[in-house]
Amino acid sequence: MVVGTDPKTPRTVEYPPDAVASLREFGVPFTAGGLPGGQDGSAVLPLSLTVGKWLLSRAAAGPQRRRSAWWGIAADAAPAECLDVGAKLAALAPRVALLAMGDGPGRRARGAPGAADPEADRYDDQVAAALAAADPGALAALDPGRDGGLFIAGRAAWQVLAGAAGAGPFDAVLRYRGAPYEVTYVVASWRRRA
Repeated sequence: MVVGTDPKTPRTVEYPPDAVASLREFGVPFTAGGLPGGQDGSAVLPLSLTVGKWLLSRAAAGPQRRRSAWWGIAADAAPAECLDVGAKLAALAPRVALLAMGDGPGRRARGAPGAADPEADRYDDQVAAALAAADPGALAALDPGRDGGLFIAGRAAWQVLAGAAGAGPFDAVLRYRGAPYEVTYVVASWRRRA
């Protein structure tokens, strides 16, 4: 399952498997699905899911490829809704892999690039610690009221992850944390303990 914030829809929606995805406008030669921009009437994935589709296309090939589902999570979805969506996705199969796509604070990119931003730094620390510790409770507790002021586009997807994880326990690895282009990105992997 791939989940990502979808700023263009006021509700959470599952996209069809053949939805259009393209990174050409960002200089990456990747296109999947129907005609660019949905000119043939195909649904068009939001950027978060498009990047997820690109990542999976690079990682999966041949007989190992699995069926994927694409879920655009409304940017303003309430934590309870996100947790519920995550729990439902996790219940769809005995084993589910979830790729949660979202950005951390982007306020520096919109305000003064390179400037210190203690509030964004505190939020980054909170999210990175939760992902590094495989702590669904900490992700579930993220305050949606901070999304607008900090320009956060990942909170809803991370809370879907929290709902899918349930009580755990998981082992976690924090693989990357950085703010290239003045937007925070964190890469972590969780694996359920046997």
